[in-house]
Amino acid sequence: MTEDELRQLAEQIRIELPGLIADADERSAVDDDLARALAEPPGDAGPALAEALRSHDAVRDRLEADAIRFPGQSGDPTEPIGVLFFCPNKDYSVVRDVPTDEALLCPNDGAVLQRFTSQAAG
Repeated sequence: MTEDELRQLAEQIRIELPGLIADADERSAVDDDLARALAEPPGDAGPALAEALRSHDAVRDRLEADAIRFPGQSGDPTEPIGVLFFCPNKDYSVVRDVPTDEALLCPNDGAVLQRFTSQAAG
């Protein structure tokens, strides 16, 4: 995903936060993370946006639901499609632009990340 796409997604998630996170304190913390990432200078915000979008279970679940509903890629259709790897404990996910067969580990708990497939969704 490009930085512009991440920015659009972060802005959309901020709008949806009241429906995603019931607890006001949690919702406020996620909104603050997204706002800080969106305030990063253009060209430098990609990592902060990606991290902010992974910061809460409800946001990750929402993004994973989109990946299931819309498995195609927005943007340039000639670009390679990234592969989603997720922690089985649902505390981390990452998209790799280049698929890999090496074992990726969750930085939070050390679990081996699973590669998302449409069979895993169903």
